[in-house]
Amino acid sequence: MITTEFLPVQDYHKFQDWLEIQDEETRQLYFGVAGNQFLIESLMERVLGNLDDHHFLVARDGKQWAGTIHIAVHDRTVEFGIIVLDEYRGQGIANLMMEEALAWARNRGYRELYMHCLGWNQPIKHLCQKHGLATSNMMGDTEAELRLPPADWITINREFVSRQRNWYHRWLQNNRMLYQELYG
Repeated sequence: MITTEFLPVQDYHKFQDWLEIQDEETRQLYFGVAGNQFLIESLMERVLGNLDDHHFLVARDGKQWAGTIHIAVHDRTVEFGIIVLDEYRGQGIANLMMEEALAWARNRGYRELYMHCLGWNQPIKHLCQKHGLATSNMMGDTEAELRLPPADWITINREFVSRQRNWYHRWLQNNRMLYQELYG
């Protein structure tokens, strides 16, 4: 059962730990180039140096992270960087996170979304098109942009329902684990 949550600031270091254990292809899909330790450390220096401009939405399968969206903020613009672990791809997790992150961004008054996609990464290009991002070819890679309309009752409700659903699923998971510990 997949749940999502925004990392609290004190847990941002967990994103670095998670990036470091990813395979080279997954890091390349995220960074756009082979993501070595230097890239990870410089990203996290920027994040930890300006906490208000970074947010992390995490998709979990129990306690394991299945995917993340790094939301970088600049003025009224957000940039999303998405990772879904190989074994979870094709299950709608990126779509689930994208819907939640879009509602979150609109509800906070952001006006534009930007994403950079590798030219050969068809799943992320499909995700961008599915969510209405206008794509353009930039020297083999794809730039995707979307003007975000203001929040409305649908986005506010979507965010509320997501939080309630996630809270309920985590409660069920915790109680199931407790039951198994007590009764085998």
